[in-house]
Amino acid sequence: MINFKIRNFAHKLGSDKISYNDLSKKYPSWNINEVKSKTGIEYIYQSKKNEDVLSLSLESSKKTLRNFDKNKINSVIVVTQTAKNKLPSISCILHDQLKLKKNIIAYDINMGCSGFIYALSNIYSLFRANLASNVLLVCSDTYTKYLKKDNRACRTIFSDSASSCIIQKRKSNQIPSFIFYTDGSGYKNLIENHNLITMNGSEVFFFTTQTVPKLFKRILKKANLEKKNINHFVFHQASKLVLDKLSYNINIPINKFHTNYDKIGNTTSSSIPIILEYLSKKKIIKNNQMIMMIGFGVGLSAAASVIKW
Repeated sequence: MINFKIRNFAHKLGSDKISYNDLSKKYPSWNINEVKSKTGIEYIYQSKKNEDVLSLSLESSKKTLRNFDKNKINSVIVVTQTAKNKLPSISCILHDQLKLKKNIIAYDINMGCSGFIYALSNIYSLFRANLASNVLLVCSDTYTKYLKKDNRACRTIFSDSASSCIIQKRKSNQIPSFIFYTDGSGYKNLIENHNLITMNGSEVFFFTTQTVPKLFKRILKKANLEKKNINHFVFHQASKLVLDKLSYNINIPINKFHTNYDKIGNTTSSSIPIILEYLSKKKIIKNNQMIMMIGFGVGLSAAASVIKW
């Protein structure tokens, strides 16, 4: 049976590291302690003027390819919603700047916080169709470039970032499981209009807390597993309020539920792979362990997957 291996994780955060103390000084009218009690975030990362989705993606990808023969890459997929230009695709420009071979698949996926799982599903389909075997997957967004200065709801959570990894085709007795959920009626609750992003936080919170527990049950059923069979739960890092609510409602053991929002904020589509990078490098994830990933947010969309490491 066809499966995949994820390796060579890397990431690049926006170069401006901003603490909540910095925000408090810059926006004295904001009750920053109240905000922090809900977000749980200590630092966010903003990209500088000379940084964008492409530059962050390029820096991250170079790290990923440092110990890998780039001539083996036969697909480049970039998950982004904040490319500097609407065309051409970031994947094509990245392909050129990395000097990859030309008989290759390259395309972008316009998805947000569920985008990493969407991309894995796409890649799995490519593998099953024998169209690729080594994929460079990049998730990158620079939300902070599209925020009003006084947008407290967004400025206190979002960080700019790029994450990258290589997805390799392999054979296994355990195939990955995927499920998806879309509620396009809520598209206005997290939207970019006239180059500005706005978010109705309460509506996105309601969507998440209602949807994710249902996806949790559905993905377990599809994978033919029980909760006790899952070794690691890696959810999109929205905020403390969201993740505390989800972990409580689903009753996930704290030692299996991984978070990093406090140190780097909400990195949208990069949040899941950045946690996987940490767990992998620290050897917290062991071979043959089961991992559940759930992404949720802009769309409104949600996606879940269970994979064997």
